[in-house]
Amino acid sequence: MDTRPWILVTGCSSGIGQALVGELRKRGYGVVATARKVEALDPLHPGADLRCISLDVVDPDSITAAVEACRDLRLIGLVNNAGYGQVGPLELLTPDELRAQFETNVIGLHEVTRAFVPVIRANAAKGEGRIVQVASLLGRLSIPLAGAYNASKHAVVALAETLRLEIGDEIPVILVEPGAIRTEFRTTLVKVWGDLPERAKGTRYEQILKRSMNARQAMGERHAISAAACAEKIARALAKKHPPRRVVIGKDAFWAAKAKALLPSAWWERILRKAYKLDQA
Repeated sequence: MDTRPWILVTGCSSGIGQALVGELRKRGYGVVATARKVEALDPLHPGADLRCISLDVVDPDSITAAVEACRDLRLIGLVNNAGYGQVGPLELLTPDELRAQFETNVIGLHEVTRAFVPVIRANAAKGEGRIVQVASLLGRLSIPLAGAYNASKHAVVALAETLRLEIGDEIPVILVEPGAIRTEFRTTLVKVWGDLPERAKGTRYEQILKRSMNARQAMGERHAISAAACAEKIARALAKKHPPRRVVIGKDAFWAAKAKALLPSAWWERILRKAYKLDQA
């Protein structure tokens, strides 16, 4: 068995997950990089400290196969990073779209965690194990036209906090809450729309969607940090002897959470409606 400590990271085909692979390797970890399609991991630099495997978090057989693929490694940590964002007003959101959002961002995360906790427990020395659950600023607050994603990330926060209460003395659980990150995430938002634009035609949401997506893009360009900077903060937290319980990443995440906590609810809602162009409906 390779005796170096290994970390499994989900969602490594791009963005934060891809950047995190390099950050962890720089710190001496071996990394099991995963994606639904293993060929998406081809851009990663090969080496004895890297293993690339296929892992679809919504497929139980795929999760079982991933566990088996790590049996010869001293796997001591897990980073649940895989996920996507479903956009659309709740009034037009179908149950299937909401269900799919939760299957990936919540149920899949839970199933992967459940599968790998025994592996980490068996391999990690005292104080060495780590579980990182990547949530979002939107696990603390909600924005318009992202109800499914908001709800999924609120659920991730609840699962992480509960897991920490249950096993945190044995395996630290780190909750990561990024704000805007410069990744392909926004492109993916549009890809998962499906027939939403057709459903929105002739409703008050037709123009709202166009305006709000432009506003969201502009806010992201103004406040977003790079995936590399985000990954560096996650890797640094994971490597600490006494890791933090929560890692808030980005000035936008920090100040938005403060504003939400301090402002009267009516003021906060007015700010969000204006920011996302709902007041022009």
